[in-house]
Amino acid sequence: MIYLDNAATTKPNHSVLETYIKANEAVYFNPNSPHKAGLQGEQLLQRAKNQITELFDITSEFDLIFTSGATESNNLAIKGIAYKKKDVADEIITSVLEHPSVLEVVRALEDEGFTVKYVNVTEDGQIDTDHLQSLMTDRVGLVTCMHVNNIMGQVQPVEKVSEIVQQYPKAHLHVDAVQAIGKVPLYFDHVDSLSLSGHKFHGLKGQGLLFVRNLHQLTPIIHGGGQEYGLRSGTVNLPMNVAVVKALKHAVQDTETTNEKLAYFNQSLREFIQQYPGVYINSPKEAAPHILNISFPGVKGEVLVNAFSKYDIMISTTSACASKKATLNEVLLAMNVDKTRVEGSIRISMSSETSEEDIEAFKAQFENVYEEVKELLQK
Repeated sequence: MIYLDNAATTKPNHSVLETYIKANEAVYFNPNSPHKAGLQGEQLLQRAKNQITELFDITSEFDLIFTSGATESNNLAIKGIAYKKKDVADEIITSVLEHPSVLEVVRALEDEGFTVKYVNVTEDGQIDTDHLQSLMTDRVGLVTCMHVNNIMGQVQPVEKVSEIVQQYPKAHLHVDAVQAIGKVPLYFDHVDSLSLSGHKFHGLKGQGLLFVRNLHQLTPIIHGGGQEYGLRSGTVNLPMNVAVVKALKHAVQDTETTNEKLAYFNQSLREFIQQYPGVYINSPKEAAPHILNISFPGVKGEVLVNAFSKYDIMISTTSACASKKATLNEVLLAMNVDKTRVEGSIRISMSSETSEEDIEAFKAQFENVYEEVKELLQK
């Protein structure tokens, strides 16, 4: 099997699995228990948090909340901030580029009475920062912006966005960095909260992180025993939290090497695909290297996924969280991509474990799929 659906999930690193199993066997204690073993668990939990914040050199600036994944992290941040600021700043700014775990939360808040504004998207799939500037007011309590787009791979202008948001003291900037970690350097300056998900960087499913600059900005949306600063009640999953440190270290330390390797693969695929009439490359050249979105106008994306799957090539159409919904991708539509290209789009996504042999195998089977569908293409 050639696995090229890494934007959906990655294969767990063996060392992460080993750490998780060992921690479950050796430190299965509840960190909130008052006995000696519980205290040992609490100390280990704090050590894990310190190791992560030290990795990014943000120990004095951010607190870290462990969650079950980016969906929970995004919900905790967006709802927690919105509810806290509702009386003084009830406007939220986002864009259709966002992942469903952000967009659907914002839409739910809109149903509750919050005002939601959508930033325009440029033709290359980036937030229009001039338009963002025009939308900002003293009533804006939250701006949420992804770091790297999960469908097309565009690196968003987070630094410019943060400079704009910083001009408004009531506004909180939340960044969904799920697709950035391990592929491009993370940007923390002037960011107020940032979310990650372990299974996107060779960790385990169920590992989430939420970095928060000022904890008092959040209202709890999960109530119970008061774990995780009272913001995420529930028995702490200590083995999972210890194991994610291992995955994160690998991802951060290998970012530059991974970026260079995947940039080479990305360019190789672009040059190869350009040889085939009727097939279009949607991802801009400046996008993060691990994602390449292409279109076969006239052929449904689902048909293409099944065709490649027949040859043991695993790719996808859109976000795995939205792939079973019968709707056209909002990111491509926002970029004014022709409807037939949107319908015929597929996503190739790589990781640090993708090899040159994987890419060559994909190319070989690409020719077979192309021969099967070329009569349907709208050239």
